[in-house]
Amino acid sequence: MNHAIPRSELVTLFAYLETGSHKAAAHRLGISPSTSRQRVSRVIRAVGARNAAQAVWRLRAELEAEAEADRRTSVRVSNIRSLHA
Repeated sequence: MNHAIPRSELVTLFAYLETGSHKAAAHRLGISPSTSRQRVSRVIRAVGARNAAQAVWRLRAELEAEAEADRRTSVRVSNIRSLHA
C-alpha cells in the first residue's frame, strides 16, 4: 500500500481527530466543515479504512512497514559494500 495522500488531507484528518468534529477542525484550519468532511473521507477511502481512527492506524502500520523495508535494504547494501572492501 503506497498512498500519495496530500499533506492538506493528512493535516485535516489529524485536526478532526484532535478536535472531535469537522466544524472545530474546519475552524482551526480556516476551511469549511464540508471541506473537512471531504478531505477526511478521501483519506479513509485511500487507505481502505472504515473510519478516521482506523485510517490513522493503517497509515501508521504502512509507515512502519516502509521503515522496516528501508532498514533491511540498508543492511543488505552495507553487507555488499563490506564484501568489496
